[in-house]
Amino acid sequence: MEKRQRSYEYFRLSSARKLMAPFHDRLPVEVDRWEPALAPMIRGMRYSADGGGANLYEVSAELRTAADLFASALSEGTPVPKNMPTTDPVERTPHVLREIAAHVEEWNSLPRGEAAMTTRELALRFPRLIPKLSIYFGQDGSAISDEMSGSTIEEGIAMWIDQIHPRCPWELPGTAAECYEALALFQNEDALDRFFAQEHGGGSGAVDFEELLPLLAQSCIDHMKAHHPPVWEKR
Repeated sequence: MEKRQRSYEYFRLSSARKLMAPFHDRLPVEVDRWEPALAPMIRGMRYSADGGGANLYEVSAELRTAADLFASALSEGTPVPKNMPTTDPVERTPHVLREIAAHVEEWNSLPRGEAAMTTRELALRFPRLIPKLSIYFGQDGSAISDEMSGSTIEEGIAMWIDQIHPRCPWELPGTAAECYEALALFQNEDALDRFFAQEHGGGSGAVDFEELLPLLAQSCIDHMKAHHPPVWEKR
């Protein structure tokens, strides 16, 4: 029961924690420090909401929940929530979290300049692709492990799809979409390699990303056509 409660406490603030990632352990109290640092992440989470991620109102609500948890812990002398940055002094944390919550909630109507893109913001676009390229095609990936060392990239992709099956309708279409989004966004091999390999530890096996990503996307589509025809009920 205690382990389940800890998991609940962790995941109930998952979107707020993701937003606050640029701060690591220390949250600045000054608006002119936290506002520009959060701008790319808020923009990225706004984009992710269109794909089913938490919307900014939900993120704001999580931040307010975090502020309440901090305030309660501080008043009762109990441990503050883990895995969230705190201010110095820590007593300022609830106030700053509520300020950020209000800023996030109002973000769509605020005048704002164009903040430069960051790695963390861009990573929000590829929640499926980044882990797959690391786990299956990275330096220690299972698709290029000793047992698969003589295999082709097609065989590596087939191995991954076999492991996903039969959950394919919830994995493959989104993966295919992220492959094409990566090609549209990064546009050349150098940029693809820098982002997926150097910054995220992913790999493309024995081929370039410009070859792997279209092949991976088409393999997803071909498998869906062969094994998962579009069937649903009108409710």
